[in-house]
Amino acid sequence: PVTAAFAQDAKPAEPPPPPITEKMKADAAKLSPLVTSELAKQFLAATAKLAEPTPRTVYRNREKGIALTKRAYDALPADEKAALTPREYPPDFYYETGYGSPLVYARVLDLAAPHVMRADKPKVLDFGYGTIGQLQLLAHCGFDAHGVDVEPLFPALYSEPGDTGAMGTGSVSIHAGQWPAEESLRNAIGGGYSLITSKNTLKKGYIHPSPPAGQTVDPKRLVHLGVGDEDFLKRVHDALVPGGVFVIYNICPPQNPPEKEYIPWADGLSPFPREMLEKVGFEVLAFDAVDQPWVIDCFGALGYTEGKSREEAAKDFLCWYTIVRRKG
Repeated sequence: PVTAAFAQDAKPAEPPPPPITEKMKADAAKLSPLVTSELAKQFLAATAKLAEPTPRTVYRNREKGIALTKRAYDALPADEKAALTPREYPPDFYYETGYGSPLVYARVLDLAAPHVMRADKPKVLDFGYGTIGQLQLLAHCGFDAHGVDVEPLFPALYSEPGDTGAMGTGSVSIHAGQWPAEESLRNAIGGGYSLITSKNTLKKGYIHPSPPAGQTVDPKRLVHLGVGDEDFLKRVHDALVPGGVFVIYNICPPQNPPEKEYIPWADGLSPFPREMLEKVGFEVLAFDAVDQPWVIDCFGALGYTEGKSREEAAKDFLCWYTIVRRKG
């Protein structure tokens, strides 16, 4: 009787979630009608070529900014191991991390495509890449795709064979640290880029926050370039080929009212004024252009708007982009 009662009350096990690569292919099909360029469509179609990742264990000490693979962890003495905590990251985190679907990057490519001159083997640099997904998709589109980020987790997370290196007709390279402030990174990343992008990283609120009077912003919540604004832009300019394009694309929540805590990432305008962009040699193609309608369509397709109407979703998501081109 006890066994029968238990069997009667037991709930059937929930089926495991579908592979993340299958979800990405389905999401790519939903987003394809929202893009127009051949490059963006190829980018979304490349989801069919992505490999399903395995769960990854990384040993972390967040306060000290340490993230190690199991191999690096095993090589440590016992006292250093004690300061680290293992954390397992599931396959969906591999592609989405804490930032959502890398497929939203298709919009960046759609905006850049009319201005980018395709070389035989074009190079792209993503500043603050946040996930390897878009880099792998770009590689399958024939790009030598480079990503740079200060987050120490990513080199440990993306450390297994097949994560980087030759991929499709292109390649993937990731770089850890502060570019272009660090000379070693400048040497490793080099130049000759047809496209340099920054999505949700180069925000005015991150670089030049403007909280209400009486409020301060925790420096850990900001993006520190390590060089002056003009020096940063000169490095970006010089890393591009003549005619190369630099795209800043920022999706943001609404800013809090003045009586509440200031949100740095809610100010997605360009941190660099138009005059400075022109001064270092860029031709400004778009400056702080509004792209909220596309984001609402995209987020609705991905399920991020949770079934809200467009009017309601417009209260939750804002977006601006700036596009400049190196003259020549």
